Amino acid sequence: MPLKRPVRLGTLEIRERAYVVLRLTLSDGATGNAFGYDRGMPLYEVVVEAARRYLGASTDARDTLRFTALGPTPAPRATMVRGVSLCDIALRDAMAVGAGQPLHAMLGTVRDRVEVMPVIGYGMTPDVAAREGASLADRDFRTIKLMIDGGDFAFDRAVVEALAAALPPQTRFGLDAHWSFKRVDDALPWCRLAEDCCALFLEDPVAPTAWRVAADLRAETRVPLCLGEDAIDIDALRDMCEGADILRLDAAASGGLGYALDGLALARRMDKTVIPHVFSTLHQHLAFADEIVTRIEAILPEVGADPIDDILLHPLSIADGAACAPADPGAGTALDWAGLQPFVLRKETLTP
Repeated sequence: MPLKRPVRLGTLEIRERAYVVLRLTLSDGATGNAFGYDRGMPLYEVVVEAARRYLGASTDARDTLRFTALGPTPAPRATMVRGVSLCDIALRDAMAVGAGQPLHAMLGTVRDRVEVMPVIGYGMTPDVAAREGASLADRDFRTIKLMIDGGDFAFDRAVVEALAAALPPQTRFGLDAHWSFKRVDDALPWCRLAEDCCALFLEDPVAPTAWRVAADLRAETRVPLCLGEDAIDIDALRDMCEGADILRLDAAASGGLGYALDGLALARRMDKTVIPHVFSTLHQHLAFADEIVTRIEAILPEVGADPIDDILLHPLSIADGAACAPADPGAGTALDWAGLQPFVLRKETLTP
């Protein structure tokens, strides 16, 4: 799907987003949807293969399915997990639609408002950071996430300091380093910057497989660290707890909503908080059902970096910087399939 206008992330110019979209129909006619970024992977083929393993199964077997569909051997699981993720989301969406309830109600709603954390960082300069941050604060957003370069410290310092100076005391910000660093010493200047500016967190300083480095870094800095958006399973997420104060759960990447629910239980057991990763209309349901989720991340429509949001039947409802609990049945993934058709490159229909 093309972006309304290109956006820049460091030296990278993004002109389009590639998604894989799944529609699953239960035998009773209830339909569920799921979608995810392809992230440069052959996700289409992976989802097709995972979906074949769901055909003819019972909804009662949903927790068993997300493990057996990964395959009998360890080798393919790191890839297959993304296909299984979409199958699990679509299945649970269909179940909620069939029950006539929003997913958060099926999980047990505990609140009807949750803080929204907008993302900025596309095409950043100090002036842009200050202007966008102040505008979001004026709209009552209390936390902002800034994506930093991670390679040019002088540039990042100018941007971060400009944002910090532009925000009122009640508005905090966190930093996303996008796996920029390989060693503790590489990351420490940015950690000191985050400390000096009272940043709420530093996200993904290192790759998810480098969780031991993150654990060492955590011992060297006061700024809370966020990890988890690319965990391949709950065991990998447990490893990341060694270096993380905040867990970043992504149902579309790490095993579906079943995995996300396991992640919430792990966070409670390990005394962590949770900020889910992107896909706000889906992940808001976790926040409305569990207060261990402190806020949800959102790429706001005016940014234009997530064009599938234009095809959502039930967009995120925001008032005074907070998401409002939806009453629509499902998991927040319902799509206008007619609106999707101009963008379809490949499709396949599977039946039992």
